[in-house]
Amino acid sequence: MKKLFTSTAAIAAMTLSSMNPSMAKNTTNDIVVQSIKVECTTKSTGINGVRNDCYSDWTYLKAPAGYVINEKASTVRLTSGNGSTAICEKKFDGYVEIIPGTGIKQPTSVQIRSHAVSPKGHASGRGWAHCEANVTMTKLP
Repeated sequence: MKKLFTSTAAIAAMTLSSMNPSMAKNTTNDIVVQSIKVECTTKSTGINGVRNDCYSDWTYLKAPAGYVINEKASTVRLTSGNGSTAICEKKFDGYVEIIPGTGIKQPTSVQIRSHAVSPKGHASGRGWAHCEANVTMTKLP
């Protein structure tokens, strides 16, 4: 098994940065934040009241080699929405143990997508969901 840490200081720095990125130093690109945007827009609700829905494609981001995604520091938010449903969905995957033998894990990939349903009523317009994710990646020592 590849040794990920070489000192107690490195373990402490990784633990702190995985819990709160503002506590970690970013002097050597140890922390990288990348934004992802997804959106979908429905057709209008029909004159008969039949609503429509949409899903964006899943957008996938994989951390570069030697990095993990800081799950608690990564955010996904709805930036604009309309209709009876407008949500953002996320999935983290590819968990790896960041401190060997401790069971502390962080993901190496994330997927996000948006989902919307047009408004209730008759000929009441379109629904949409615009989502933005800010994914924080931390370099393993």
